[in-house]
Amino acid sequence: MSAFPEPTDGEDIDFLEERDADTESWARADPREALIESFSRFGYKVTLRDGESVHYCALGLEDGEYIGRCDCKGWEYHDGPCAHLCTLRKADFLELIDVKSTDGSPDDEHEMCHATNEALEGEPHDGAIEKTRRHEREAEVRP
Repeated sequence: MSAFPEPTDGEDIDFLEERDADTESWARADPREALIESFSRFGYKVTLRDGESVHYCALGLEDGEYIGRCDCKGWEYHDGPCAHLCTLRKADFLELIDVKSTDGSPDDEHEMCHATNEALEGEPHDGAIEKTRRHEREAEVRP
């Protein structure tokens, strides 16, 4: 089941507004203190230093503007980007990651949705992500 109420269409993310407002998401975002793992063209696993778990994010550039999504509650319930996406934006600025461009095609949108395990129109969840999440849950239970 998707972390999102319904599929979104890759809305622009205004990181400058987050920075200028010095939001909690922007303040928490420190790519040098986070674990960032790229697992697909747009997909990243992000673990913040003060976070309790891994979050699956997608970030891309469309016509020079950042678009993205995250599976966390901050993304789902608040306006603006979450700390995980802000971390990725700062990492891109510091050239720690290389955010890829999208042409806005359905294939790219589909790939971004699958990066966060969001299913579009009844599509099955990505098996690799499900297997990774299952493994992480099992590792947490082990003593």
